[in-house]
Amino acid sequence: MSAVTPPTSSPTDDSPPSPSAGVVARLLGTSALLGVIIAVGFHWFTEVMHHTQHWVWHTIAGEDASSLVTIAVATVGGAALGVALLAVPGHGGPHPAEHHGLLSPATVPWSAIVGSLVVGFVGLVAGASLGPEGAVIPAAVGVSVLAAGWARLPARMTLLVQGSGLSALLASMFGSPIAGVVPLLEAVPAGAVPTMALLMLPSLTAAATAVLTQQVFDWSAIGRLPLEAIEFRPMHLVWAVVIGVAAGATGLLIDRVTRLLRRVTTRLDARNVLLSTTAGGLVLGVLYAIGGDPVRFAGIPELLSLAADADTAWVALGSMAVKVLATSVCLAAGYRGGKIFPAAFIGGATGLALQLAIPSIPLTLALAVGLSASMATAMAFPVIAAVNAAAILPSSVLPLALLGIVAAHAVHLLAAQLTTGSPARSSAG
Repeated sequence: MSAVTPPTSSPTDDSPPSPSAGVVARLLGTSALLGVIIAVGFHWFTEVMHHTQHWVWHTIAGEDASSLVTIAVATVGGAALGVALLAVPGHGGPHPAEHHGLLSPATVPWSAIVGSLVVGFVGLVAGASLGPEGAVIPAAVGVSVLAAGWARLPARMTLLVQGSGLSALLASMFGSPIAGVVPLLEAVPAGAVPTMALLMLPSLTAAATAVLTQQVFDWSAIGRLPLEAIEFRPMHLVWAVVIGVAAGATGLLIDRVTRLLRRVTTRLDARNVLLSTTAGGLVLGVLYAIGGDPVRFAGIPELLSLAADADTAWVALGSMAVKVLATSVCLAAGYRGGKIFPAAFIGGATGLALQLAIPSIPLTLALAVGLSASMATAMAFPVIAAVNAAAILPSSVLPLALLGIVAAHAVHLLAAQLTTGSPARSSAG
């Protein structure tokens, strides 16, 4: 059999020109340095944030704080967030309910980078029902833009450097280089770079150096779930689809509830942003008083706590509903943070409810498929959700989690078509 030579295609007139070897070398060197800088910055941001959060919510409020104390702490935290938004340059970047903040202008001042970190830090310490990644994304992108300028890279390379910064951030969060790189396949517009290699290599470099930095300093990634391995049974396929559909539907609730609440907070913002964030903190405190410890903060450690303590499906469903409201309130009120971990909690709680109602479903399967499916619909990026799942789940349950993601994405497409009458388009979370 003779070899077949694939046809070669010449670049079209409107395709971006291929960069020179010197530009590529500077691009990769900049990406490697970004991986180190962002890994170090993300580690210390989360370390200081967690210690300060513990001091506020446990040392000051007390280990067994009453409902009134919980509400008071959250309300004061919301007011502090409002003060920070009014005080910092750039007001902390784009509003989280209206823009994901993945793209950045050609120049970003240091004041805007510091301001976004301050606002994100205050909101998370105040008890935001959000993950840390969304609070750090604007700063990571801003530093990437500055790094592209320092390296004297062409303007068309700025998008690639921003992608490297985002890859380093996600790799640092999950402790996996692949978790940092694959998202670019969905997030970067088609035709933005001349070749796929040019898109992937800088991000691979940044993600690899970020994880290597963690390994050198023996830092642990924050996105890990110590679930027990399970032995496959054919019936697990059925449960994966059922849980994927149910958890995928609950993952859609975050954006829909946020849009409803944003109608109220937009009017409050027009009067004074401090009024909006303080009201948000008050509502958040009430929800935390109702739901208790499992519904607070990001969601991953709390999901394990819920799985250990919940004894009925109604308890799990109640925690899921409170978490949806808490996360939506935070996004609508202007707290900076990410949806990945809250969505994981919401889907995991949905899967847990099904497992408590049907004990023959393995707990590991229920949690793994549930959190993966909910991430897929909450972010509207199924491939990103799949890579995130691969980074945090045991390999024995990963194929079932991927099946749940496919079922969840089908729910997302159907819901979008029923709502708008046209197929859904992916949008960043």
